[in-house]
Amino acid sequence: MIPRKDITLSTLILALAIVAPHPAPAASPVLEPVVADTFNPDVTDEIRESATPRRGGRLRLRNAAEFDHLNAITTTAAPSRVVLNHMTDSLVNRDAETMEFYAEMAWHWREFDLVQLDGGEVQEGRILGDPEGDSFTFVPGAWQGTWNKFDLAEVGEDYVVLTENWGGDRFEGRVTRQTHTVTIDTAYASEREEPVTIKTEDLATYTVTYGSTEETLPFAKINCGFEFFIRPNIKWHNGEPFTGHDVVFSVETIMNPTVDAQPYRSLFSEVEMVEASEDGSRVRFHYRQPYYEALALVGGELAQNGGAYFLPRSVFNPDQYGGDEVAFGEAFNDHPFKDNPVYTGPYRFREHRRGESLTIERNPDYWKNDLPDGAIPRWKKGQPWMDEISWVLYREASTVIRDLVAGRVDADLEVEPSTWAQRETNTAEFLERVVRARSTGFLYTYIGWNLEREIFQDKDVRRALAMLIPREEIAENVHYGLAFPVDGPFYYNSPAYNHDVEPIPYDPRAAIRLLGRAGWRDRTGDGIREKEINGRMVQLEFEYAIHNARDYHQKIADIIKESLEQAGIRVNISRSEWAIFLRKAREKNFDAIRLAWMASMDPDPFVTWHSSQSESGGNNTVSFHNDRVDELTVRLRRTMDQEERWAISREIHQIIADEQPYSFLFGFEQTYFLNRNLRGVKLYPSGYPMNFSEWWWANPADRGN
Repeated sequence: MIPRKDITLSTLILALAIVAPHPAPAASPVLEPVVADTFNPDVTDEIRESATPRRGGRLRLRNAAEFDHLNAITTTAAPSRVVLNHMTDSLVNRDAETMEFYAEMAWHWREFDLVQLDGGEVQEGRILGDPEGDSFTFVPGAWQGTWNKFDLAEVGEDYVVLTENWGGDRFEGRVTRQTHTVTIDTAYASEREEPVTIKTEDLATYTVTYGSTEETLPFAKINCGFEFFIRPNIKWHNGEPFTGHDVVFSVETIMNPTVDAQPYRSLFSEVEMVEASEDGSRVRFHYRQPYYEALALVGGELAQNGGAYFLPRSVFNPDQYGGDEVAFGEAFNDHPFKDNPVYTGPYRFREHRRGESLTIERNPDYWKNDLPDGAIPRWKKGQPWMDEISWVLYREASTVIRDLVAGRVDADLEVEPSTWAQRETNTAEFLERVVRARSTGFLYTYIGWNLEREIFQDKDVRRALAMLIPREEIAENVHYGLAFPVDGPFYYNSPAYNHDVEPIPYDPRAAIRLLGRAGWRDRTGDGIREKEINGRMVQLEFEYAIHNARDYHQKIADIIKESLEQAGIRVNISRSEWAIFLRKAREKNFDAIRLAWMASMDPDPFVTWHSSQSESGGNNTVSFHNDRVDELTVRLRRTMDQEERWAISREIHQIIADEQPYSFLFGFEQTYFLNRNLRGVKLYPSGYPMNFSEWWWANPADRGN
């Protein structure tokens, strides 16, 4: 299925109706329901409707690369994040079908605004009216609270009543119902504190800093306060209780500059205050400025990354360092936790055999299974159904095919295009045991040019390089038609993607003209172009870094090398193990590098494209600096209107496509091989489309034992 440039209705429903400054939560932005096992010929509608999940068995998944480690705040490696997604929980989570937030480890949460008069203290409440105008109305102490419907005994037009289990309290205000939750805004209650009128000129100001840029703003902050009420009896995998103090510790650790957590530090840099109640049953956040993803971040719903950020304070015992951030950070980076982690999720760590496999096992004391059915949306008592999940390292696709048929491995979720297309995976023998499935992926690939290298600092050179990449040839001969070209840094089917951008064609003649105009010529007759830079002659030569977890990366590199060398550019391919390759990217120890990002429907490009994120360890690995992009990425973060965010993203797309810090390559159809007896398999419309906690074995005799 090739993505379309027109956006379907189900996609556009994601654009919530925003009314400044406080929209009522929209009716659930339902996408098309995701139906399990639609690709499996053994599962009819009748079987699907009557099926009852079975407990037990082992799920064995092919993994193409060795794992990094499992510390949730220091790894960004995709294989590790997939594992963490099944070992961790969030305070709030987001439904994979409706994109609606619901309460998970928090049984309830509140959102509020922050106001400070000049010379006064910060006040919490709700702003009514436009805080950017001359004046606005403020309701001190008001808040917007959300519960799962299960926890409400009664819901009226302007009130809610909690179940007796949560005290039976009654709250009044403006009520909005969604698929799984109910929200009430107490600013609209008949009994409330008297609203006050505040003139903008009477407000204190605050300053925000991004790299070398500072901005002073009036202190009226929409949706910058959050309070989470944590469920009792949640335990870490080691039996210790989970509390708000663990949340505070985790945020403070992320913000410790010595800790190897720069990508997450950039996300949490706007957290101004985090504090837990003395008993740890509540945790509160103040955000420095409005940010549309603030609830998702502080609530732990890191959907694009996989896995929440919470770590157990008791395991790391930070008090022993006496407040020495450097000593703690250095110890934290090397702490054995990363190879023997403890979380709160449905699966717990069992073992990691380097070079062989990583296994997690069902958490027998999982807190959700102490709750009645329906308490947590889409969670059924008894989940997860599999007793354990193993990721088995397979580098050779041919071995995986054999073991899928033999039942020694149950799924390959990283099927390479050549494997998908080859005769052996389309035979009757293979399909008797294995089903084939595919979905449009959120991943896009690119070649990043290290802009600290002098040969890449001219935009004309980068554009010429893009013109020398035969993308159509690669898509057809290496990706077997499962890839489609992309021209920017966003998900192709999102309204954030700018389809008005003119694609850069494969045009070697035009590329050669650009290189000549930029001063790169073959002056010595050796076939390689040179140019005098800062008084010395420099050859147009660079190292192209790839990893060895995918065989086709070498094929693509060979095609690109041949094309560039015909134009007088020497390319030295450097292929390394995944861990070494990842370190090269983090430390910017590369000239050019082939990488991929997981995109999203509603992206935050700050963490990849703002110049402040180009320091070592940040996601701006190519050191791209552009004043307009800096301005736009900052503005996008505090824009609550989703349509406006998409418009900002499209302008960012246009600038980046013009500057070409990346040569954008492809988006992909994701392809999978699955054991025919697996059930409950859904392909969700997200960057991480599978939830193994829902999977189960149809045949008791075939449970992967």
